[in-house]
Amino acid sequence: MKSVGIDGCRSGWVAACYEDEEILLFKTIEEIVKHYGNGYELLIDIPIGLASEDCKIRNCEKEARAALQGTRKSSVFSVPCREALHARSYPEKKHLEDYSKTNEVNKNILGKGLSLQSYSIMPKIKEVDDFLILNPEIRKRLKESHPEIAFQFLNYKELDYNKKSKEGIKERLKILTKLKKQSETLYHKAVANYLRKEVAKDDILDALCLTLTKHLVLTQPDNYTMASFPSDPLHDEEGIEMAIYYGSRKLNK
Repeated sequence: MKSVGIDGCRSGWVAACYEDEEILLFKTIEEIVKHYGNGYELLIDIPIGLASEDCKIRNCEKEARAALQGTRKSSVFSVPCREALHARSYPEKKHLEDYSKTNEVNKNILGKGLSLQSYSIMPKIKEVDDFLILNPEIRKRLKESHPEIAFQFLNYKELDYNKKSKEGIKERLKILTKLKKQSETLYHKAVANYLRKEVAKDDILDALCLTLTKHLVLTQPDNYTMASFPSDPLHDEEGIEMAIYYGSRKLNK
């Protein structure tokens, strides 16, 4: 089994795989799943499984924030309910009006509003949600993760810098390279191959972080295991699991 880490980017999605020694860009999640067949397990930085009128509890973010240290807590933001996802215009007609409408729907269902960051990634959330509803067989291989959580567990402590800063890029690349020397080569090759208008440097590092998380679990099962917030995941009204996965070092090591 091979591992793939996926992060959203300006051109669509960026996917990294250590075993294949490549970082590739894709337009859609469907293209990624077609490219990486049954021999791959995928971790993606996008909410999977959504709260709704009939299933109002999605507790992943609450537990994840509690585990993150310091300023990194703010990187885990609230996820829109499915009704808000479908209330949004794609693309938006008038930004402020559309955001206001979507925000109001979310408040009515879940009792809380949406951040602009949540609103901005709703097209990608909807793309993945629609795909998993139509392709339930993919749910076992495609799981939600979060790079800031994954990085903290790989580093054993809070990261010092914002991921978009020069220092943050260096810090994250150092963590990855310490665990897998190949990381530096893959990162610099991707930076050279792709334009920043296609994919940002931190997107590349996030994809590498997620594939490394799964890679360590698959190749070092005595040292690493997959864990999730929550440890006993709930499922949404479509039967989709709601959990944020990360790699955890085994306590006996």
